[in-house]
Amino acid sequence: MIATLQSLRFVFVMLIFLSHFAYRDIQALDAGGDCGVAFFFLLSGFVLSLGYGRKIYDGTFCYGRFLKRRFLKLYPLHLLCLIFFLVVGKVSLDWSVLLNVLLLQAWIPNPDYYFSCNSVSWFLSCLFFCYILFPFAYKRVSVRWLSLILVGYVIVYLLIPYEKVNAILYVNPLVRFVDFYLGMFLCQVYERRGKLNVPQWTELIIVLFLLASLVLYPYVDAKFRNAPLYWLVLMPLIFVFAQEKGYLSRWLKTRSMLFLGSLSMPLFLTHQMLIGIMLRRLPEMSTPIMLAACIFITLMVSWGIHIIFSRLLR
Repeated sequence: MIATLQSLRFVFVMLIFLSHFAYRDIQALDAGGDCGVAFFFLLSGFVLSLGYGRKIYDGTFCYGRFLKRRFLKLYPLHLLCLIFFLVVGKVSLDWSVLLNVLLLQAWIPNPDYYFSCNSVSWFLSCLFFCYILFPFAYKRVSVRWLSLILVGYVIVYLLIPYEKVNAILYVNPLVRFVDFYLGMFLCQVYERRGKLNVPQWTELIIVLFLLASLVLYPYVDAKFRNAPLYWLVLMPLIFVFAQEKGYLSRWLKTRSMLFLGSLSMPLFLTHQMLIGIMLRRLPEMSTPIMLAACIFITLMVSWGIHIIFSRLLR
């Protein structure tokens, strides 16, 4: 993976972290959750296209090996988090647990299912669907297909009632595949244009636009802010940071940021459960100290999980 994009994974998983942290005078940063999720779907499409696109076209791509690698990378961690949730929460087995085991929960338009158990795992339910479609969709990445997909998205956008925004626009795998496809399209643009001589301050401008989108979030229509609001910012952000030529890229390419980027998935899958446990179990303290404690403990747990799974998969 491009070094800057690896490190950006940590930045955006922390936005998701903040969307689940609420304590005393600090409210959850809802904008961070929608932004972070959109980023990871876009980035997944972009990175997979960058790594496997040529193999798909020259016939050396092995679909079985690809799915096996994706499965081994994510599913054991998902299963570990699910078991932890069931044991700690003393949850009885029901249909929602089975759907989580099979990673099918995001297909059920009911929050009792798609946000059940380790609720953030709905993302994996959508992501594995994108993985299954990836090699077939990659061959159909074009302006024509993109236009058709966006027309379909607009139709769903207009017809869906507001009470179903989360169930359809935010969680449904078919709809989130649009983000993934945009990432694949962006990668093809990136590969055709190659490295560009962008001014170093361009990254700073893009970050300002990102911050502006987070500020505007509460004032934007609930349907639009699920993803389209962030497509307008995140696609150029990924494209610009993939050039690795700006002031911020130097910081993102440091060893510490690359290390934190490698913890993004265990951090993502464990953070909400750990935040809930710590807010209930830790003694009362000031908000900044509680936030720092939650971040530190979540990072330590994620680091330990990363080490264990790295050795097992090796």
